[in-house]
Parts: sequence; C-alpha cells; structure tokens
Amino acid sequence: METIVFVDNDNKWTANYKRMLTPFLEEWDCVYFQHPEDAMEYMSSHPTKVLVCELDMPVMSGKELFEMVDMLSPATVKIGITQVRDVASSLEILNQIKIYKLILKPFFVAEDLVFPIREALRHYKENLWHEGTIKKAKKKLQELNQEMEELHKKVDSKKQGHDIILDAMRGILETNLSYPVADFEDEKKELVKEFCTELMQEFFQYYMYEKKNLIFYLSYLKNKFHHPGKNQVFGIRNKFSGKVPVTVMNRIAYVTFLVGYLCEQCLERYHIENMLEAEEDMYVLHIWFGWGTETYGAKVEPDVQKLLWRTIKELMRALSDRMAEKSENKIYALKLYFKREEE
Repeated sequence: METIVFVDNDNKWTANYKRMLTPFLEEWDCVYFQHPEDAMEYMSSHPTKVLVCELDMPVMSGKELFEMVDMLSPATVKIGITQVRDVASSLEILNQIKIYKLILKPFFVAEDLVFPIREALRHYKENLWHEGTIKKAKKKLQELNQEMEELHKKVDSKKQGHDIILDAMRGILETNLSYPVADFEDEKKELVKEFCTELMQEFFQYYMYEKKNLIFYLSYLKNKFHHPGKNQVFGIRNKFSGKVPVTVMNRIAYVTFLVGYLCEQCLERYHIENMLEAEEDMYVLHIWFGWGTETYGAKVEPDVQKLLWRTIKELMRALSDRMAEKSENKIYALKLYFKREEE
C-alpha cells in the first residue's frame, strides 16, 4: 500500500479527510497527525510517498515541516492546504519551498482532495523512475570511465612498447645502412633516415593498430597515392572474391604500400598497378610500376634511389612467402606469393 501522511491541527478537518478517503482504505495507507513533531517521528521510520499538510499551524508551521521533510525524505511529494484568506502568504511559501500542489479550504467534494493525491502519487513514481534512470546512467558512466581508464593504460603501455621497438628498429636500420650511406652527404643521409622512419611508422599502423579488411586498405592506399592531377596513378584491382584473413591482409596491404611510398618519394610522376588474385593455396599480388627516371622525373639522385629500392625489396621478401621480379623497358613487374590461411 502507498503511505500518505496528513498533518492538520484542526480535528474537524482531520475527520473530513478520513470521511472523504474511506473508499480508498484498501488502496492507500492514510496516517493522520495533529502535531508536526509526531509526523516527523513517524516519517523517520516509515517511507512516505505523499505528505498533505496544513500550512498555518502553531508551534511548527507547514512551511517549517516541509523544509525538514526535504532533508528527512526528499522523495516525498508535498501538498499544502490553507485557508482562502491566507492565499498571499501561501503563494510566498510556494515560491520558497517545493510544494507540488496547493489545496484551498474550505472544500466539500472528495475529488478536491483525491485528485491532487493521485497526481502526487503519479509524480512520485515518475520521480522514482527518473532517479532510477539517472542512477543507472551514472553507474554506466562510471563503468565506461573505468573502461576508458583501462584502455588509456593499455594504449600508454602499447605506445611505450611502440616507441621502444621503433627506436630499436631505427638503430638496426641505421647500423645496416651505415656502410652504404657512409659516403653520402648529410642531406642524403637525412633523406634516407626519414624514408626508413616513415616505413617503420606505417609498419606499426598495419601490424599493431589496424585490423581492417581489404576494402579499408584499398581506400586508404588510393587516397594516399592516387593523384591523377599530378600524373600520379595508383590502381588496385581485386580478382579474389573471398575474405582475406587479417594476418595475411596486413602483409599484403603493407607490401602494396611499400611500392607506392617508394615511387612517391623518388619520382615526380608514376603509374602503379596492383592486382590481387588467388592461385591454389596462395594469394598472389601482381605489381607493375614505371621506374624510368627520364620518363617519370627523378626527385632523388640515382644512388639514393638504388639504396631505397633495395631496402623496399628486402622488406617485401621478408613479408611474402615468395617473390619474383622482372624488369623490361623501365617497367618493373613483381609477383608476390602469400600462403592462404583460414580466418
């Protein structure tokens, strides 16, 4: 049952309340008090949904009781009752404290009391639902914040690992390239260093951070290297209708990136064609690209080109299961094989 507390120092009005609410005895648990202090004591141990109180009472007024109930039971919905002659002071009270309804005396029809109580009970339930929703939202937000903190920790940890590996790889590359670039001028050495750093950065993007499908990689590579207005063409054809597992896809995508990056760094203009297909138990990537400096315009000197191309070929050999190459009329043709794996 829903508990409703009535407080009125006038016994006659209390008797009126009881008479009007007789039909609701099985629906509502109505408790009546003459003194606000007794009502406070009762409400301290009994959850109360609605408090109906006379505003003009001696010793403790309805306003004072409502203020104390706000602290004791903030969820309780408050209904004030007052004489018509006290409307001005009652409006002032309404502006000072939270009263849901105001009932004016005298009233003689039960609905004048029942209707505001029903509305107050509905309001109580709505408030309870909103509070429950807010609590759930806050709990969910706390859980999400906790998950975010854990993710940030993982990302920070991964980034630290990324930086350590990146520094190690840079050191290895610099050591391995120290002899070929020994006679290079400082500008050439810096160019080679930047080239290798970018290769490593992209390597981490493919192998540590990205787990995408073929469509994503094709779109990414096209946006990066295909600029027809600058005579920089990067074409990709997929003749394989199935799904390539991530463990193979990142290798194929990175190898495709390598040729595009090499041409972008070395040539003013280039034309690259990539085609992926399947042969028995292998994925096969065909790559054709122009390498004639007279035709395409070199951006770096031949000795640097040669070193960068050799570095790219070594990476492609390491990433593929088998590689074949052919050069004719300043056009390179590569064929890289990757063992087919199940997802």
